[in-house]
Amino acid sequence: MLLRPPPPAVAAHPVLAVVLALCSAFLYALAAALQRLAAGRTGDRRHDGRSFFGALVRQPVWWGGVGSMAAGATIHVVALGLGSVTLVQPIGVLALVLALPLDARFERRVVTRAEWAAAAVLVAGLGGLLALAPHHPGGVPAPPAGLVGTVVVAAVVLAALVATSARLRAGSRAVCRAAGAGLCAGTTSGLVRPVLHGLHRGPLDPGLVTAGVAVLVLPILGLLLLQTAYRDGGLDAGLATQTTIDPVVAGTIGIAVLGERFTGGPGGAALAAGCAVVTVAGLIWLIRSGPGSTGGTGGAVTPRAAAAGPTSC
Repeated sequence: MLLRPPPPAVAAHPVLAVVLALCSAFLYALAAALQRLAAGRTGDRRHDGRSFFGALVRQPVWWGGVGSMAAGATIHVVALGLGSVTLVQPIGVLALVLALPLDARFERRVVTRAEWAAAAVLVAGLGGLLALAPHHPGGVPAPPAGLVGTVVVAAVVLAALVATSARLRAGSRAVCRAAGAGLCAGTTSGLVRPVLHGLHRGPLDPGLVTAGVAVLVLPILGLLLLQTAYRDGGLDAGLATQTTIDPVVAGTIGIAVLGERFTGGPGGAALAAGCAVVTVAGLIWLIRSGPGSTGGTGGAVTPRAAAAGPTSC
């Protein structure tokens, strides 16, 4: 009896992956601006979680944001199937830059020079990461133990973030929950490619099943956490934190579990680390320059909300 050879792996197309990732970033930016707008219309930020989410689902603009996020996520999954995690994921940071003019238009304000300068620093760091990222994914299938371990670690860290956020005030709570949303997004992105390739090649194993369940559940948890982050901290704190954590988590999974490496060996990894520092510096600058900061002019978080204690959600 002859054994059938396994089907070939999905072919990599780095250029197409980048184009799709850019489209996904725009849709994510539109989703963030619409969802933040909806969260700002819910009124008192201190009411309980059930009332908050009930107010959200009654707004068509929020459902428009959800639809845009779903479309962006679908395109992002296709991009991850065509390129490496460390190539595709950093492009998602552009969602924050693209969300700036969208949010400013919805809020009828002008994007400041400081915001654009911070965005330029962010893009410079991102460009370095893209130049050093591998254009082809690792050729070794992810081990089942690595996939299960990734899900377990993500679940433990996420539970710790949610528990900690319940004891924080509004601004810090927003950052903490946005970090949880970034963890959900980054873990999902890191696991999508091995799940797609595992389903393509077969057979199913415990690692693939665990990762598949995580890919279905984590985006929902991330969506809920991000809404509360927008409510408590506005677009700047919520989206900036989420887009910082997301590629860091996904890149860590790509290197530690999927066998991806930066171009240039250890030297390239050091340069990538430097570019990551520049990217994070740009993000922090952007947070502090935005309208939700203490130096802004139209804060997303009112003084009363900033002084508020923990809420039920």
